Amino acid sequence: MDNRPLRDKGEEFRPDELELLALLCSGTDDESAKARQQLKYARWGGYQFEDCDCFCISMTSKRDCESIRHAGGPFSTVSVSKDGTVLGHLDLWLLDGYIHSVDYMPFEDDPGHLPTTRDYTLEFSGRN
Repeated sequence: MDNRPLRDKGEEFRPDELELLALLCSGTDDESAKARQQLKYARWGGYQFEDCDCFCISMTSKRDCESIRHAGGPFSTVSVSKDGTVLGHLDLWLLDGYIHSVDYMPFEDDPGHLPTTRDYTLEFSGRN
């Protein structure tokens, strides 16, 4: 049973989602700066998978953003830990040079929700 609240694509991100996106775009290189710029035109794009809070990102305007150069795979990663134990990682994905989705890859048990700074330690691991 899906107990997630109903949301419409194109809605503003929730504060926890914005916090994750800001962390995932916190690199100091030029491509991370382009990702931060794209965030200004990004909206919630729907759930990526059934029974998961992973989400897609829709862009309100691509023409106002620079495309990000990236060779493939996740663009950036955030390590998720609790009480000193690393539990998994959050990844920001691109599609055709634009931020596309956020997913969570737990190493063992999936908590069934995206980790937040209220419950976990989230640390930028870097650009891939």
